[in-house]
Amino acid sequence: MEVKSIRPTGSRTARMFLVLLLSLSAIIALNCEKNGQSGGTRTVQNSEFAYLLEIDGAITPATLEQLEDALNRAENDGARALVLQLDTPGGLATSMDSMIRRILSARVPVLTFVGPPGATCGSAGVYILYASHLAAMAPGTNIGSATPVMIGAGGEAPTPKSDEIPKEAGADDQVNLKRKQIHHALAQIKSLAEYHGRNADFGQRTVSEAANVTSTEALSLGAIEIMVTSPEELLEKANGRRVRMLEGYQTLRLEKIQIKRLENGFRARFLALLANPALASILMMLGILGIMAEIQYPGTIFPGVIGGICLILGLYALQTLPVNFAGVGLLLLGIVLMILEIKVISHGMLAVSGVICFALGAVMLVRSGEVVEKTTIALLAGTGLAIGSAIASLIYLARKSQTSEVVSGSEQILTETGITTTDVTEQDGQIRMHSEIWQARSESGIIPRGLEVRVVSRSGLLLTVRPK
Repeated sequence: MEVKSIRPTGSRTARMFLVLLLSLSAIIALNCEKNGQSGGTRTVQNSEFAYLLEIDGAITPATLEQLEDALNRAENDGARALVLQLDTPGGLATSMDSMIRRILSARVPVLTFVGPPGATCGSAGVYILYASHLAAMAPGTNIGSATPVMIGAGGEAPTPKSDEIPKEAGADDQVNLKRKQIHHALAQIKSLAEYHGRNADFGQRTVSEAANVTSTEALSLGAIEIMVTSPEELLEKANGRRVRMLEGYQTLRLEKIQIKRLENGFRARFLALLANPALASILMMLGILGIMAEIQYPGTIFPGVIGGICLILGLYALQTLPVNFAGVGLLLLGIVLMILEIKVISHGMLAVSGVICFALGAVMLVRSGEVVEKTTIALLAGTGLAIGSAIASLIYLARKSQTSEVVSGSEQILTETGITTTDVTEQDGQIRMHSEIWQARSESGIIPRGLEVRVVSRSGLLLTVRPK
């Protein structure tokens, strides 16, 4: 009876990958729970209320979705206003433009408040504040630095030959691109300032000069209407003011109303969490790890499926971030080096080089700048080393399975010895091996009974043997 060959399978790999995935899931769940508990909901006893939405961090597609959901709820529930508490270094221009359009078309006033004290309103946040029906800031906050920055294919901003922006288009496409961006941003911020009667000159200086001022200076310049310390004070001081809505001017009636904080749902918190560059790199590397495990151990299914999911989530996260393709190149080089370790005897040098490439690629993967908050390099480097080490372990197991001794099956029989129970000729005979009687034939000549022999080859249940 033929026994199938038994070699190390991918079960150990699946268990290792499962541990990594569970760890990542725990991190995501804890972060989502933490974000969800950041603000409690106040009980509203009557319909006289205003909703409060807190935006803290980069402006991303997830932020746009939060604002749209909050405005839809405020309009449907009959809220007097939506208070937008803003603390952001900036973000994506596409998400910012959509947020501006939604605010200007809102049927309830949007009162944007840069707070709490110590908060900042930079880049895309300036445009959102200028688009709001009422602009306020807390003491100890600042606003400005709204110059648009274009991230190129290599993760670096295109560098024009001169800092001066020409009035007319020229032959240098990089200068032309910068000129288009600056002039579009200048017109956009000026248009928003004129729409709500704010200081257009300061708004333009935040674009052309990256000007940045304190809340006190912003109030004296006319960039904002009021300075307050809390959303409650904002409603109190905003009461009776006239704001420009889509259908015309409206007087705010906000006396003695309560504030109801909006809690972001799990989906919004999850999408916002995906915009974290550290998590994006983790998902990308987990995806690559799972796919590599499935290729190395076909049929395990679990690593390949989960790896594919992680890879797709990582790609979604990266679409909200300015990716440095040098980092992507290092990640791919690390994969190639680790695959070569399976085929090329390098005494571990290729695997070590692959791990180093993974660590460097993780650090360089995302360029923060003003677009997203800065990422902890230690976290990215640690993630790269951890995932790289896991992939190195996969390669070690693969090489071990290739070089380990065969313990059963057809290949194992070729390493065994037996005792002839009859004379074995070149045509027939019998031997005893592992308490089993096998049909055998001699490789050459006649082998007497009772002699120890070694198996040379096998054809079905017939063994070819020769004296040991």
